Amino acid sequence: MFKKFFSIVGVMGLICFSFYYTHLATVVVKNNDPIMKKIINVSKTYTQKPVNATFSNNSIIPGVSGLEVDLDKSYESMKKYGSFNEDLVVLKSVTPLVSVSNIYDKYITRGNDRNNNIALIIIIDDYSYVENIVQVLDSKQIKATFFIDKDIVLDSPDLVKLIHSSSHEIELKSSDYNIDGIRKASRELSNITNKDMKFCYSEKENLTILTNCSSRKLYTIVPNIPTSNFPYNDVKTKLENGSIITLKNNTHTLRELKYIINYINQKGYKIVTLEKLIKE
Repeated sequence: MFKKFFSIVGVMGLICFSFYYTHLATVVVKNNDPIMKKIINVSKTYTQKPVNATFSNNSIIPGVSGLEVDLDKSYESMKKYGSFNEDLVVLKSVTPLVSVSNIYDKYITRGNDRNNNIALIIIIDDYSYVENIVQVLDSKQIKATFFIDKDIVLDSPDLVKLIHSSSHEIELKSSDYNIDGIRKASRELSNITNKDMKFCYSEKENLTILTNCSSRKLYTIVPNIPTSNFPYNDVKTKLENGSIITLKNNTHTLRELKYIINYINQKGYKIVTLEKLIKE
């Protein structure tokens, strides 16, 4: 019985060694191929090192993914072509070692300043001017992130659908994000958008909101540019790479929104949703 067992083990060992040797031989041949050598040689020009997320007191600033050449896929692509062709170089993303991913117990106040992206948040506390604001955004081809009061989500799903029909990002707004208080509204919102919640919102640091949201693996947003009754002036004074701007659905926003968008665009910034802003 033992003799048979050791015989089987020996055969399995030979098979494993054979596979290993074959793989090793293939790697050696590939690495000595002139095509692969040229790919390795040009790969340095494509390399962009990732930028780690950084911590500051109670907040975290998302990192930035890097880029590098996918040697194997580039080789496979060019081998089919028959020769080295730099147009066939395949790149892959490199995630930062320190990432915002899965870190929910810190406030996000801005995006990384290595990017020129800006996030525009619209706070919906009542029914005023919502359609008008959506029309301005649509006319400028801008996608914003709407935080809608949980009671409005429940009482007026058609309003939520209107915003969703323009492909804006939609999240819930709550005074404390207590799970029992937002469960029904969260479900209603998900039914409309086909997405789960990702963010909570607070005008300033709020430990109750941070605790409740982090327990549900939601990021808590505290904007670095909360606006007043003069939103255009606030944006013009404080705008910088990675800014998160908050506007409310009132006459001030309606009056100045198109000028704010024009100013941001003229300065070379790109307005994106929160999800895109913090994506590494």
